[in-house]
Amino acid sequence: MKVSTTLFLAFLLSGLGVYYFLAETPPPKTAGESEPIKILTLREGDSLSSLEIERADLKETISLRRRESGWMMEAPVSYPAENFLVQGMVDALAFSRRARRLPFKAALAKEFGFDAPEIKISVQSEKEPKRRSLLLGARSPVVAGVYAHWQGEDEYFLVSPDLKASFERTVYSLRQKKLFRSGAEEMIEIKVKMPEKEFRVQRKGDRWHWSEPALANEIPLEKASELVYAFQSLYVKEFLDGEDPAKKEWGLEPPQAFLAVKEKGGKEEKLLLGVPEGRKEALYALREREKLVVLVSEKKLRSLVTLFETTFFECQSDDQRETGSGSRKDRESRRPVPEKSG
Repeated sequence: MKVSTTLFLAFLLSGLGVYYFLAETPPPKTAGESEPIKILTLREGDSLSSLEIERADLKETISLRRRESGWMMEAPVSYPAENFLVQGMVDALAFSRRARRLPFKAALAKEFGFDAPEIKISVQSEKEPKRRSLLLGARSPVVAGVYAHWQGEDEYFLVSPDLKASFERTVYSLRQKKLFRSGAEEMIEIKVKMPEKEFRVQRKGDRWHWSEPALANEIPLEKASELVYAFQSLYVKEFLDGEDPAKKEWGLEPPQAFLAVKEKGGKEEKLLLGVPEGRKEALYALREREKLVVLVSEKKLRSLVTLFETTFFECQSDDQRETGSGSRKDRESRRPVPEKSG
C-alpha cells in the first residue's frame, strides 16, 4: 500500500474517532450544574388531577380536570376532552427529564423569557393539591432546547422543543370530536334514518344481521366491521358554541334525519341531522340530550349512507342467490344424513 494511501486512511480514522467522541460524549457539566431529574416529580402512587395551559400567543387559557370517565375540559368551555392527547401531555411532564439544570436568579427572568413566558403550565395532583406552575420561556441560542422554570424553585433548566410543541394545543384540538363514543365491542345495533330510506343492523352474539330492511342471511364480518367503523369515524368539523338548537335555519327541530347506536346495557347515542350548510360542505347536527350544535362533514355522511346502501344490496344479492334454490337452512335440511355404522 502506498504511503499516501496509508496516511489518508489514518487521518480518516482519526477524524471519525473525533466525530464519534464529539457526537456521542455529553458535554462536561458547567459549574453548579446538577444531575438530570424528571421535569415533574410526584410521590409514589400520585397522579395529576388538573392541568391548565396558558398560551401567550393565543391569549387563551385551557383548564382540564380528570374525572372517572376521563379528562374533562372546564374552560373556556365545558366539554369532554380528547383523553389520549391530554394523557400524552401528562406523560411528557412525568417522564421527560430536565437538562442543564442551573441555579435560578430573578435577574435572569427576562433574559430567559420567564417574565413573559410563551406557555405557562399549571398542575395539581391528588396527593399534592397545591398548584404548581411551569414556565416555558425562550429557546436556547446554543443548544436545541427551551428554557423552563417551576415558579418558586431555585433552578432553571432546558426541556425538549418537542415537549413545548405538545402543549401548543388549541381548544378545538383538545375537545372530544368523536360523535359516537361507544366501543365497537359494546355496540349491538346501528341505525341510519334518512328522509327516504332507513337501515338498521343488529348484532346477536358475534353475528350481525339486517333488521331494516330485513334479510335472512347474516352480514359478513368484514362488511359489518366496515359499517361499525364508519360510525366511529364521524367527527365534529366545527363547534357552534352558544347557538340555539331551536333555530329554524338549523333544521334540527324536528330533525331531518338521524344516526343512532345502541349498546349492550341499553345506552343509546343518537345524532340528529339538520340541513346543509353549503359554504362549509357540512350539515348541522346535534347529539341528542346535548344543547351544542355542531357541523359534520357532508362528504363523510354521504359516504356512510352509500356504504350502507351498497352493503345491503350486496347482501340482498347473496340472499336472492341462495333463496333461488331455497334458503341455506332449507338446503341443509334436505341434505341426506349419513347412516351411522354399527
